[in-house]
Amino acid sequence: MPSELTAEILRQHSVKERKALILEHASLIDATHITDEKLRKAYKLGTIISSLSKDYFYYQIEQNNQLEQQSQLIQTKTDDFATNFIDWLEKDFENKKQILDRHPNPRNLFELCGAKLLVTSNSVTRSLSTKMGRLWEEISNISPYVIVPEFEFNIKITGIDIVIFSNETVYLAQLKTPKGTLTGSQKTRAEKELSIQENPLFIAAFDLGQWTFSNSSQIPRIAGSEFWQKICMDYNFVENHVRTMLQKIDKAFSQLAASETSNNS
Repeated sequence: MPSELTAEILRQHSVKERKALILEHASLIDATHITDEKLRKAYKLGTIISSLSKDYFYYQIEQNNQLEQQSQLIQTKTDDFATNFIDWLEKDFENKKQILDRHPNPRNLFELCGAKLLVTSNSVTRSLSTKMGRLWEEISNISPYVIVPEFEFNIKITGIDIVIFSNETVYLAQLKTPKGTLTGSQKTRAEKELSIQENPLFIAAFDLGQWTFSNSSQIPRIAGSEFWQKICMDYNFVENHVRTMLQKIDKAFSQLAASETSNNS
């Protein structure tokens, strides 16, 4: 039987050691009421992390002064994201050009027709959307009222991206970009993943589009400024720096596209 695990004990260890301790204690939690193996593991991890989180948050809040510098910290993250994505973008343009120039077996209509910009645009928007999901976690992690299990413990919990502390309550939350991000099958899966946890929450980082995730007393949903205020961050800072980031990426994409068009004329 392992010794008692507390937030204070966890903080004394490395991320690798924290992970081992959490996994050890999570294995002792009874989850026989859940038949799905992935969800059973998620429930165990969510339960043990929730039980430790209040004291963990108290310590973070006491020690943290980052909220006073949040605009600068957000800008650093969005600037780094733009730089890294533009680097990827330049390589992606070159890779797509080489693929099409060799005339391989086309994988879609755009490749079949040699539509280089459309081929690139398709992969760019998909990649950008995927990579930005992690960016919202990084930005929210500036707040002492947030724990990202993957960053703090090197643990991924199925269906849970961040842990939030608000009004003396610990929430296990799934974080998406706009309100309408989920398709029908994704919505059903998200509901299952969240419903097994105590105090679940579904979050859209931006109040955009129409909800595809149902609102209920069992799984509340919040979006945009309501979310950022909940973790004591200024939504205007987030929106402004993200706007600058995306405009920078858009400009780089336009310049690459113009260069490609010029080369082909």
